[in-house]
Amino acid sequence: MNILDYDLEVQTLNRELLTARANMSGSYIAICNRLIRKAKEVDDIPLLGYSYYFLADAYYMVSTEYRKFNSSLLKAMEYLQTCGENMYLARCYNLLGIDALSHGNFELSLDFFMSGIKLCNDEEDELSAVYGLLEYNIGQIYYEIGDFKKALPYIRSAYKHIRRDKKDSLYYRNLLFCYCFQADCYMQLNKPTSVKNCLLGLKRLEDDPKVNREYFQDIPVLDIRMRGNYLLGNTEEFEKYSDILSRLIQTNKFPLDCVEDIFGICRFFMRIGRVDEVVYIVKNIERSINDMNISYLKKKHARLKCELYSLIKDEKNKVKALEEYYLYSVAQEKDSLVNYKFFTDIRTKLSAIEQENYRLLKRAETDSLTGLGNRYGLNKYADEAFEKAYCEQKSLAVEILDVDNFKKYNDTYGHQAGDVCLKRIAEAIAHKCASNKNIHAFRYGGDEFVLIYENMTDEEVMSHAMELRDDVHDMKIESKAQKEGNIVTISQGIRNSVPRESTKLWDYMYAADNALYEVKEHKKGEIVMLHKAVISQESLEEAQYS
Repeated sequence: MNILDYDLEVQTLNRELLTARANMSGSYIAICNRLIRKAKEVDDIPLLGYSYYFLADAYYMVSTEYRKFNSSLLKAMEYLQTCGENMYLARCYNLLGIDALSHGNFELSLDFFMSGIKLCNDEEDELSAVYGLLEYNIGQIYYEIGDFKKALPYIRSAYKHIRRDKKDSLYYRNLLFCYCFQADCYMQLNKPTSVKNCLLGLKRLEDDPKVNREYFQDIPVLDIRMRGNYLLGNTEEFEKYSDILSRLIQTNKFPLDCVEDIFGICRFFMRIGRVDEVVYIVKNIERSINDMNISYLKKKHARLKCELYSLIKDEKNKVKALEEYYLYSVAQEKDSLVNYKFFTDIRTKLSAIEQENYRLLKRAETDSLTGLGNRYGLNKYADEAFEKAYCEQKSLAVEILDVDNFKKYNDTYGHQAGDVCLKRIAEAIAHKCASNKNIHAFRYGGDEFVLIYENMTDEEVMSHAMELRDDVHDMKIESKAQKEGNIVTISQGIRNSVPRESTKLWDYMYAADNALYEVKEHKKGEIVMLHKAVISQESLEEAQYS
């Protein structure tokens, strides 16, 4: 989908949306809803999928309304699957994986991230940033289970992919978070030199005038700068960032994206003796967690309170926290069943849409009379076949065949009999394809068929072509239109060679068609093979006849 293909109103709304997203603005959700209303007005499915994806993204990034995030994401995926918009469908799988991770479903989370990566692998380089985000979050899974060494390669690879797409509205924020995540892993592995390099990377981004200053007030960035400077012994810098963080997380409400970071900050403060601040932070964050109503996060919050009240020897609140931990553990088990049902429903719906799309695609690529591929299918297949043959420097043959005197056949027997004749010849062609996976056939139009032979010598191609000619001959389809034999025959023209970089299907079709013309001029029912794109008397004299 290309936004530039839409009218000025849609393009303007999109610019506002991306600006609000880049600034983490509170207007982000409202602008998404305006774009959805416009998409519904014009009844545009790709635009609806696009709009709902960003609405889900907005609820995740700037809101605590978890259920609206959930429903928006499901709508986005249904629309995007229907229209085949893989780039944003991969982004949806990324959000779905984050959602599963937030519920403690690591296996499901990994499955969704890998589904997104598969979509990226099926597409072009424009998906490289999405691929990077997916790798980043796979790294998060390894971090969560304490395997920091395995997390690092995913983060490094994510950084490389994200750097390739400067058009993403959160390009610099994503780079910033890659530096933060790497620094966090290095801190866990006690590698101060690597931590220092990551902090320098953050400083270089901060000095870049193109980077939004607000990004450096995000909790994950402040957290890494605080803990990194503490590890390096930079007392002044540590105190600056710790004081900013403490004031920030004692008063504000937070979206889902920040909760795990705040849990980590609380444990760090407890470790260095700033326990009094944690008491206020724990109470404050409870507002956001209650709004989200995710049992897994409530359980983790209760566990944090158990640790806090044990540390300050507050037995009354500790007992209460332990009770909460038990209740939320039970609730999480129930939530897991609900979530599995939700994720299963998504899988079922998307699978049904995918199957329907496949059915429609096959119909679009298939000739209704013969069941072979049609001209659209030929063009689509040939692009891949030529690219593969050129890259691997292997030969590719294109054959055009037609039914001799078919117009007279139709005039003599009628068009219904002509259709039956074409179907029988198509059956012989289909049988030839079924016997060899390197042969693919299409009906080009009328009584013309095109066969593509991959990675075969001249002798092999000619052998298959002659077998096909004999198979049609052996059908003994009566034809008074024929001057000799009174049965239907076919003529075949072939070009076989290793494609050059600029060679396309048309070049081979041109040569094969000229070869077919030579057959028609000399003796119908024969085969001629050429090896050159340009038809000349010399190439015709060199051509192989049979």
